[in-house]
Amino acid sequence: MRVFLLRHAEAVPGLPDATRDLTPRGQRQVAELAKGAGRVPVEVVSAIEHSPLVRAVRTAQLLRLATGSGLPLKVLAGLEPEGDWQRTALQLGKSRRSRLLVGHNPHLAALAACLLGLPGGDQAIRFRKAGLMALERTAKPSRLRPYGTWSLLWMVPPDLTK
Repeated sequence: MRVFLLRHAEAVPGLPDATRDLTPRGQRQVAELAKGAGRVPVEVVSAIEHSPLVRAVRTAQLLRLATGSGLPLKVLAGLEPEGDWQRTALQLGKSRRSRLLVGHNPHLAALAACLLGLPGGDQAIRFRKAGLMALERTAKPSRLRPYGTWSLLWMVPPDLTK
């Protein structure tokens, strides 16, 4: 089972935070990601799951459009910036299918660090906007490892997708 973590692309500044849309640069980041080094293997997931915040929704929509995928878009509760990454880790540990999640920091960085067993939480991984990471579960959850055992397959920062 694999999980693909995508941090939303660059968004406009301002408030309210939940309604911030992508900048033109952010829109280009998603298009470049879809066709470049960070091409998401959309054929191995059944949906693009995203946070309800506009910048994550738009990133998911543009990714689907740029890849020509017909995947459904689904809101996944808890992917917000301050969402409970431990809850997400438990969901991923129990999942049987590969998943693509579009979310925010500090949630995604803390989630990735947790799954990889890195100390330091969200400070252990620098997860940039429009960055994409692929993790693979190598062992199912156990009493000692409630999220399972995971390894990093690859990580693509946004400036390598051109």
